This record gives sequence, C-alpha cells and structure tokens, in this order.
Amino acid sequence: MTKWMVFLALAVAAAPSYAEDVKPAAPAKDAAKDASGATADVKAGTGVEKHEIVGEASSFPAGTTVWVWSMVHNGEGKIKHVWKLDGKEVWAATLNVGSKRWATSSRRTLPKAGSWTVDVVAESGASLGSASFTIQ
Repeated sequence: MTKWMVFLALAVAAAPSYAEDVKPAAPAKDAAKDASGATADVKAGTGVEKHEIVGEASSFPAGTTVWVWSMVHNGEGKIKHVWKLDGKEVWAATLNVGSKRWATSSRRTLPKAGSWTVDVVAESGASLGSASFTIQ
C-alpha cells in the first residue's frame, strides 16, 4: 500500500459525519409531497440515535418524552413539526433542513392522555407527512 493510499484511508476514517451522511432511506409510498418535490418520512419513538428513530411505537405511557423524527427528501430551508392533541395545535417547532436529504427531530414530554398527531409542514404550507400516536 502506498503512502497516498494510507493517507486517504486515514482521512476518510477521520472525517466528521453530518446529516448528509445518513444512509438514504427510500421515501414511503404514501409520503406526502409538496410542489417543490419535497417529501418526508415521519416516525414517533422514545429517542433518536445515529440519525434514526429508536423505540418506535404507536402508544406511549403518560409522562413519556416522545421524539418525532422526519427524514426530508428533496427539501431545503425550513419545515415545521406541528404537534396536535385531539386535533388541536398545542405546539410547533421550526426546524432547519440543510440539504436535499436531511434528518431532523423535535420532542415533547407528554403528560396528557389523548390522541396526538405531529404534522410535518413545508415553508410553502404543504403537508409533507405526519405521525400519529396515543398517550395513555
């Protein structure tokens, strides 16, 4: 192995990882799309590790911190995670999207039982996807 190949191997191994390094996930067949072509896969769970949701579920006990993760495809700028309890908006997070494929998340500790939905909305106002779950 030449010195150049050793240097290249070390440089690649030491390179920092960014959201752009996330393994590409194919958009879900039912992923919503806005006029710019942006889509989002959206999941709810108990955490995010290595740019992926963990503890994915459709029901959580009261008092759980629920994370909503979205993988945005073909979008840049900002999106919103709009948190709704029984159909009424209770909170929204504005999140940056830094490239054409970007993972981002928001979280809330939810003490109140009910039916929750988190809608992912593009800057244009178009719905990109949603996740629904129940707090018991």
